[in-house]
Amino acid sequence: MIYVAGSGPAGVSCAAALLRQGLAVTMLDPGVQLEPEKRRAVDELKNKPPEQWRGTAVEFLKGNLAPDPVGVRQKQAYGSDFPYTDIEELAHLRRVGTVTTPSLARGGLSNVWGAAILPYAASDIDRWPIKLAELEPHYRDAMEQMDVSATTDGLSSIFPLYTDRPAPLAPSRQAAALLADMNRRAGRLNSAGIHFGASRLAVRARPNEQSPGCVYCGLCLYGCPYDLIFNSADALPRLMGEENFRYVPDCIVTRVEESAGGVRVFAKGRGSEKRLDFQADRVYLACGTISTTQILLQSLEAFDTPLAMLDSCLFLLPMARFRGVPDVQSERLHTLSQAFIEIIDPAVCPRIVHAQIYTYNDLYPAALAAKFSGIKAMLKPAARSLLGRVLIGQCYLHSDFSPRLKITLSRNELLLEGEAISPDARAMIGRVSHKLWTQWRSLRMIPLNAGLQIAPPGRGFHSGGTFPMTERPSGFASDTLGRPAGFKRVHVVDATVFPSIPATTITLPVMANARRIAARHGEV
Repeated sequence: MIYVAGSGPAGVSCAAALLRQGLAVTMLDPGVQLEPEKRRAVDELKNKPPEQWRGTAVEFLKGNLAPDPVGVRQKQAYGSDFPYTDIEELAHLRRVGTVTTPSLARGGLSNVWGAAILPYAASDIDRWPIKLAELEPHYRDAMEQMDVSATTDGLSSIFPLYTDRPAPLAPSRQAAALLADMNRRAGRLNSAGIHFGASRLAVRARPNEQSPGCVYCGLCLYGCPYDLIFNSADALPRLMGEENFRYVPDCIVTRVEESAGGVRVFAKGRGSEKRLDFQADRVYLACGTISTTQILLQSLEAFDTPLAMLDSCLFLLPMARFRGVPDVQSERLHTLSQAFIEIIDPAVCPRIVHAQIYTYNDLYPAALAAKFSGIKAMLKPAARSLLGRVLIGQCYLHSDFSPRLKITLSRNELLLEGEAISPDARAMIGRVSHKLWTQWRSLRMIPLNAGLQIAPPGRGFHSGGTFPMTERPSGFASDTLGRPAGFKRVHVVDATVFPSIPATTITLPVMANARRIAARHGEV
């Protein structure tokens, strides 16, 4: 029997690749889900067009989602914090200088992600022990697991689409104007190292037999009432339809013990003292970096041994367009990322700098008020045009230039510590802003440096690398099949084994690498 621990994007991708080979797979998962009463309320919305939603029917979605100057501190799903609950089941978790967290939810953090997808560029993983060519077929397979909003544009030569059926969402009016301005000056921007295109999102844009497709209700950041944003939990019913698949919920893996004949998996029941024990031929760990690292440290009895966790530094850079768009508050639109900007300029950063551009959403007024005193007075009818000019760049640096985290397991707690950002990283962020300033004529916008906010490590949830892949693993490292040194039948298939964390989005590469490792099951 093959066991997969975790139901996030890595777990479902791994399981799908194993099932394709005719193998019997059991998935062990804590499986925390949205509260039943909230699920019923979402389903009521799902069965009606937005025009039939009563005035207060969507208020529960917004919950207590109040932004601070660095955005939403903890993104909720349908007004619920269920993706972050029950983490005390892992160990006493203490965080210093970071707000990152594991998830015990069915689907993991894909319940609350921003749906942005890009593969890693070859230049950003040139020091990995595997090459882009080894990931490419699995990028395509991973894309088959989801609906994709994408288009062939200026980014396609750098980041291939890996799908033959993209169905792009309609951009907001602000995004359409920005993309039109950049396209008119594409040659000049590309020569300056600025490449751009429409955002790529794991979202169903077009209707099918099960759903209407995107209706541009603007609720994306709270949770799509029509379940159009990819969530790996939604893949479970398809997997459960497979004869060789079994799903075991309310199960938290704590450690693994390998022997010549297999792997013993130790677990406990969620919310109980019940101890569970499974015998496996092989185990694939896909619990997310924090939980997977804890399992490995517990298994190795490596207590009080701090490990470095790599992270892609997140910073938010507001920008102001020269020409505003009127009445953005009443526009029908999606509120996920609308465009991507990639800075490929060694004078700015030796690695790609990634920016996801967001246009208006109804969190903007509160976010601006949290940053700029007196903004509420400005948000009167005569001054609301400000909202039609402001864009937010959600930007990331490669882990080579980002603060790290440190994760330490003792017998009493799991400690996560975030490093302070270095002067060199601050200088690099300054160069990013300056690069955008120098291209104001082409971009038709300027960065608002007064609004720059650098998030603490782990805030963007683009983290990993505690057991990085290497050709000859020793100590706390893994081989190219995700097997930590000393293990032969235990494979790690989430970002725990990434040797670095590029600035571009992490979920699609995680899914592709999980499939790559699982696809070689028969070779080991």
